[in-house]
This record gives sequence, structure tokens and C-alpha cells, in this order.
Amino acid sequence: MKRVITWLALLALLTTPILSACESSKLKEENEGLRKQIESLTSEKAQLQSQVREFTSKGPELTARVDELTRVNDELKAKVNELSKVNEELKAKLEKKAPAKMKASPKNK
Repeated sequence: MKRVITWLALLALLTTPILSACESSKLKEENEGLRKQIESLTSEKAQLQSQVREFTSKGPELTARVDELTRVNDELKAKVNELSKVNEELKAKLEKKAPAKMKASPKNK
């Protein structure tokens, strides 16, 4: 019986390092995979930070451009309104001078 116990103890001592080596190998592989993932994420983070800085620096410039275009748009709308009024006035004058011609003209129908 002592021999069986001795052999079992010896077997346990011999198999423990083998099992530990397998687990150690798995842990090393997992650590390597995690390191690569960290490197990839760190690189991506640096790229995104660069983009944020770029976009942040362009913000005031783009805001100024939008303001300028809004002002120009408002000016053009005012001119269109003014020209529409002038056009209506000219149509009214023309109609007063030749009302029969305006009504009979096929172009205005």
C-alpha cells in the first residue's frame, strides 16, 4: 500500500509541472493577444485624437464661413424680393398702357 501511495505521489509531482506548462503556454498566448489588441487600440486612439484636434481647429473657420454665407444669402434674398417688386410694378405699368394686348396675348396664358 505504501508503494501505491508513493507511486501516486510521485506521479502527481511529475504531472504537475506538465499541466502548469500547458496553462502557462495558454496564458502567454492570451497575454500576447491582449498586447497586440492594446497596441492596435492605442494606435487607433492616436489617430482619433489627431482627427479631433484637426476638426476642433477648423471649427471657428467653418463657423465664420457659415456666417458669411448666411449673410450673402440674406442679401441675395433681399435683392430677389426687390426685383420681384420692381417686376410686379413694371407688369402693372405695362398692363395700364396696353390692357387689351396683355389679355389677348397667348404668351401670358
